[in-house]
Amino acid sequence: MESHKAIHEFMKTHEIKADSSGNLHFEALAEYRSYACNATEITNIKIIRSGYQDGKISLDETGDFSTNDYHLDFTTDFQDYVFSEGDNKLIISGESLKMGGKYSVSIHPA
Repeated sequence: MESHKAIHEFMKTHEIKADSSGNLHFEALAEYRSYACNATEITNIKIIRSGYQDGKISLDETGDFSTNDYHLDFTTDFQDYVFSEGDNKLIISGESLKMGGKYSVSIHPA
């Protein structure tokens, strides 16, 4: 439930408008940090806000962001989302073998 609240606060703070299905589409600066690799890219973000996939966040492949090296799809079942009020970023955190353990992705509209 906290992850859904974080999405709501992020959406409200940045005045991101939903499409007709309630989903969010926007360009953002995404910063990926993990033991395995780190990257910062401007990419397109989609956040699903309705149906059984509510809370799913997808980053487009771009620049260094590749599905070969990074997780680019996130769900509230496997990751935690937090809204950072200090810098108004949505922070996704998780843990996986692919990323060498713990990782985080911070998102801020570009």
